[in-house]
Amino acid sequence: MDKDNHSAAALIHQINSRDTAYINKQFRALNLNSEQGRVISYVARHPQCKQRDVAHFLNRQEASVTNLVKGLAKRDLLSREVPEDNERTKLLSLTEEGETMVVKIDAAFDRLQAFVDGTLKDDERTTLEQLLEKVNTVSFDD
Repeated sequence: MDKDNHSAAALIHQINSRDTAYINKQFRALNLNSEQGRVISYVARHPQCKQRDVAHFLNRQEASVTNLVKGLAKRDLLSREVPEDNERTKLLSLTEEGETMVVKIDAAFDRLQAFVDGTLKDDERTTLEQLLEKVNTVSFDD
């Protein structure tokens, strides 16, 4: 790595930090934190998913996701349904307010994508996406 810290890993980290700061600011305007926004987006794309699936997506223990989901349900953004055949399972869906919220969340990500689209040509963006997909397959476990 050079003295200016412009290695690929450092640049990815810097971009991630800026991206996270931008999205967190957008979420704060919606009275959400980043994990709440991620849960709403996940449930929108996986209706009737299990709370366990959300925990796996967030890479968190299922018990720690329970309060997160309960809070979103209390705000009427998610509904938690217990199927008759399995009382231990909670199926999650967006409420009407949750559907409205996911449109706002998606709009924040669309604005972020517009920054990228405004910077790169189509072929550059395609190449970048391919390279990032490749890097994203790397395991960071020691």
